[in-house]
Amino acid sequence: MLQWIDYQLKKLTRPDTVRCGSAVLHIGDLARTSYARSIYRDTHEQEERTVIGRHLSADDRVLEFGTGLGLVTVLCCQVVGGENVTTYEANPRMEPLLRKTFELNGVQPDLRMKMVSISDDDGTFFVSDRFVVSSRIQHDGSACEMQIPSDSFQTVLDQVRPTFLIMDIEGTETDLADESIDLSCLKKICVEVHPQITGDEATSRLVQSLMNRGFELQLSSCQGDVLYFQRPAAAAGQSEQQAA
Repeated sequence: MLQWIDYQLKKLTRPDTVRCGSAVLHIGDLARTSYARSIYRDTHEQEERTVIGRHLSADDRVLEFGTGLGLVTVLCCQVVGGENVTTYEANPRMEPLLRKTFELNGVQPDLRMKMVSISDDDGTFFVSDRFVVSSRIQHDGSACEMQIPSDSFQTVLDQVRPTFLIMDIEGTETDLADESIDLSCLKKICVEVHPQITGDEATSRLVQSLMNRGFELQLSSCQGDVLYFQRPAAAAGQSEQQAA
């Protein structure tokens, strides 16, 4: 009942700074949109939050593709420290909100306002008023086309050497099916898939490709379209830590 009252009050007052779990989000003008409802209910990114809460360890180094509002980024910083979190966001409209959110939470991840793709070339990005559907893939007819600097997956992986990869990039995740990309530094992957954008075949290729490269799909940890992959050695190490 108290949660319902809290939600109704937020709907009426439309605050632009909101607590979600242990993090505080600055959402700016998004407070006046329908998307604010999931934030006011504290259900924003709930699937990713569940996976991260179960599997992120203090000794992980995190690479995130698709910062969004920065909620998952902040939660990762709270576990591993901002110096161990690198996060990419291609939508330039999100930068002021993200900088404010990180300031409010006292965290300093390495925020890079760029795309990620197969190559290092600049690329086309479609920015939508509904920020959650902004993507390299045009699937919103009202989206604005922009040219955005891009880093290649391989360049970033080689530079950051992450152990945990988190991806929510509205369909571009299927690029990771390219088995020429060296994922040897990774132990864990949390990826939201978007078969409604890419199609089932492309999503299936991504899953199979990750399994071909030594990752196991941990079905008991998956949350809807948010999939969790882990190398068997990482799973064994995590069990030993929990037993200790």
